[in-house]
Amino acid sequence: MEVVIDGRVIEVRRPRDPEEYRMISSTIAKVWGVLDSSDAVPHHVLIAADRRGGLVLGAFEKDTGRVVGILFGFPAVSPDGKLYHYSHMTGVVSEYRYKGLGYVLKLAQREYAIKQGLDLVAWTYDPLQSPNARFNIGKLGVVVRKFYVNYYGELRDSINIGMPSDRFEAEWWIKSRLVEDKLKGLLKPPPLSALTSLGGDTVTSVEFSGDVPKLASYNLDSSSRLVLIEIPEDLNKLRACGELLLKWRLGLREVFNRYVNELGYIVTEFVTERVGGIRRNYYVLLKESLERVLRGELPWR
Repeated sequence: MEVVIDGRVIEVRRPRDPEEYRMISSTIAKVWGVLDSSDAVPHHVLIAADRRGGLVLGAFEKDTGRVVGILFGFPAVSPDGKLYHYSHMTGVVSEYRYKGLGYVLKLAQREYAIKQGLDLVAWTYDPLQSPNARFNIGKLGVVVRKFYVNYYGELRDSINIGMPSDRFEAEWWIKSRLVEDKLKGLLKPPPLSALTSLGGDTVTSVEFSGDVPKLASYNLDSSSRLVLIEIPEDLNKLRACGELLLKWRLGLREVFNRYVNELGYIVTEFVTERVGGIRRNYYVLLKESLERVLRGELPWR
């Protein structure tokens, strides 16, 4: 598959030889800012996974051969015996981010999993990273039904160092109407006003000092069918305020654990709007069966 980005032809394909797997391994280390070489994925692990039912993709600049994006996934089995595809890594080098290359990689992964006869692709991501939430939920159509506390323990890359690795588990039901409608552009995130008019309860209270958000309080006892949870727009901006970021982490840990793990809400949408010059971001959680959600039976449609 070939795409053109910024006038350059990018070829998305599987590696052809061991050296290309080494290039992908090096790109993984670069994208994640790996500080300890032991945390990088060795090229021989990529080869083993790719040749035994997994998937390794590189996005290669056609004129230079440089790897500018990667995807790595492999077969997995759920506790109840369901076979699915686990997407461990998808990343793009800095100059190609937010230009559609990650989307191309995920579509190729979806096509591969469907050809294997699978209907689910799953992965974890940091629930406080609003660009990832916007991409995963708002664009791809994933849902979330599990929240994990400190899933990986301490991660020693430049993106995650110094913070607990709390994670959402994204479920991408690749054959569902929900996903098909998202990919066709038929299911856009609703405006915040539509959600509040449907009784959506915002369970987080956020205060601002300039454009820096502070999690002031949160409610763990909402009985609304529709719950809204705000997260920061720019996590990197909060890294300079370590104590403030940790308060967000620990506070939303309680909120996500309560509504997702204990009360069984499903994260079904992600809404982002500019309010008073500041971009605000909200997860939309719905108390509904998975079957109805995957059929696209959402109260704002």
